[in-house]
Amino acid sequence: MKKSTLTNLIVLLLCCLSTQLKGQESWIDTSIHSGLIELKTDYTFKILVSNDSIKTTTETLNNLNKAKLYFDKIFQTDLNFVVLFIENREWSKYAYFPPPGLPQAGKGNIILGLDKSIISMEVEKMISKLPEQYLASLKLVYGANINLDLFYRETLSIHELAHLYHFKEGTKPQRKWLQELFATLSMYSFIKEKLNSSYPLMNTYPEFVIQSGDRMVEFKTLNDFEEKYVQKLTPQNYEWFQMQLYQNAKSILDSNKTDILIKLREFLINTDLSKTKVLTDSELSTRLEKEVGKEIADILTNWKYK
Repeated sequence: MKKSTLTNLIVLLLCCLSTQLKGQESWIDTSIHSGLIELKTDYTFKILVSNDSIKTTTETLNNLNKAKLYFDKIFQTDLNFVVLFIENREWSKYAYFPPPGLPQAGKGNIILGLDKSIISMEVEKMISKLPEQYLASLKLVYGANINLDLFYRETLSIHELAHLYHFKEGTKPQRKWLQELFATLSMYSFIKEKLNSSYPLMNTYPEFVIQSGDRMVEFKTLNDFEEKYVQKLTPQNYEWFQMQLYQNAKSILDSNKTDILIKLREFLINTDLSKTKVLTDSELSTRLEKEVGKEIADILTNWKYK
């Protein structure tokens, strides 16, 4: 091969790589990064904090890095994203929605609490009033003082990262419960397969919530979830929906349906409302069964509350 030809090929490859990297960067919303401090690490993703004197990020970042490697391999990509750790008092300035400390993801950013989350404090206060016998399983996993940030941040940060693997390609799903199910399936798969020591942190609190029943829950149908979602449901009601989806995700993956993640992600992308019309429940059920799996379609058809 002539030297000039080789040089031209190298230039072409570098241009293609540069274009790809710019495309990855352009999807990240940097408008909320102003004023934050960058932490220098060996990770391939950027980390920004509102206060670099608070040292509570090490374990979370280590787990996020492991999850990125896992998801990149499954979904055959190299996702670029930024992790933001924000203090409660600065939350409204940087986060997309309240309450302070509640993990969230969007536009290439994962936003996590730097302090103890408000929702953890509220739930811990509420359950502390329960008889001791109901708290034994929680104390065994989350400590004598029941630190639920071990669930809300250490576990749900993985859920939020999984969202970005969908959001990079589409943000208008046929149903919001499908995008939440995808993130939960991904989280469950990663922790069960690659971070098994954290399995009790992921599983114990949801089991506790599920066993508590639904007497305090006002809205229970999938249509309710679609119409109200995060902003119009109480935190308790929203969490109840998430725990139902967790229970379904656990059942599906414990049955060794490991290919479901790829199929569901492809379905979410291919049926994004920016590309196609809204499917009726009947149409959605039929396509889910055909393109993803009967287990996913059954969630829609067998949902207890209509």
